[in-house]
Amino acid sequence: MKSQLEIIIHNLKESFDGKPWYGIPVMEKLNAVPWQIVNDKVYGDKSIAVLVQHIINWRIFVWKKLEGDSVYNIIIDGENDWDNIYINNEEEWNTLKNTLQKTQDKLLQILDKKTDQLLEEQVPGKAYAFGPILTSIAQHDIYHLGQIAMLNSSKQS
Repeated sequence: MKSQLEIIIHNLKESFDGKPWYGIPVMEKLNAVPWQIVNDKVYGDKSIAVLVQHIINWRIFVWKKLEGDSVYNIIIDGENDWDNIYINNEEEWNTLKNTLQKTQDKLLQILDKKTDQLLEEQVPGKAYAFGPILTSIAQHDIYHLGQIAMLNSSKQS
């Protein structure tokens, strides 16, 4: 039987670049997005580029906390949460996607050395444990993946 942390790691891998039950994983979906549309804002003030940077920001938050950083913080709808980012060319789009991949790799590398005990440990500088936030990373990615899919499909109709 898999441990809870092993299930979390599996879910992170599946949703990011595996074969998730709901369809297309994060990286496959992003690799199908033409760079020319990643700055477009269709349904509000969030573009695909902004959404990807937001996903990156929260992954950075998680691995900094896993490394014991009690000072680093993200304020929801404030500091470090939603960065204004503008992509000027395909190289910049590829760099943003590579940065996302690096956050995935680093997160998995850190988690690979941990046990289920981590899930009960308090997040440095916070009043909650790692369990809920680690369980929700893949869910957070999938939520924003839906937004990215809608933004991408609005440009192909």
